[in-house]
Amino acid sequence: MQATTEQIEKVTDSLVQACSDMNVIVRDSWNAALQSASVVTKGCEEVCESVSSLVQKSLEQSTYASRALMSAKTMRDLMDTHSSLLKNGFDSVMEELNKISQISARIAQQATEPVTNNVNATINKISKSKAA
Repeated sequence: MQATTEQIEKVTDSLVQACSDMNVIVRDSWNAALQSASVVTKGCEEVCESVSSLVQKSLEQSTYASRALMSAKTMRDLMDTHSSLLKNGFDSVMEELNKISQISARIAQQATEPVTNNVNATINKISKSKAA
């Protein structure tokens, strides 16, 4: 009877410890997910600011382009101005899109860090507990 009671206590202690360990893993996973979501939220704000800046610049360039095209005196001036405006506009848009792409890549990398670190830590914990 004594041996059975000791075995039940051992199993109960083992189950309580497993539940406690699982609770820690779940808590850490939620914290990692929240950190990741925070990074994504801040990153979205940054991307929105960049897009807003791109739209603002585009509007300013459109106003400038209208004035420049209207001030052309000859057809050749008009064509040269048009060509220059297209090249500058394209270069400007590509530069802004490159910035947005870099921001997005950085956000993705930063957002995955907490989750990756948590997964690695959890794997290490499980490996150590199975080895023991």
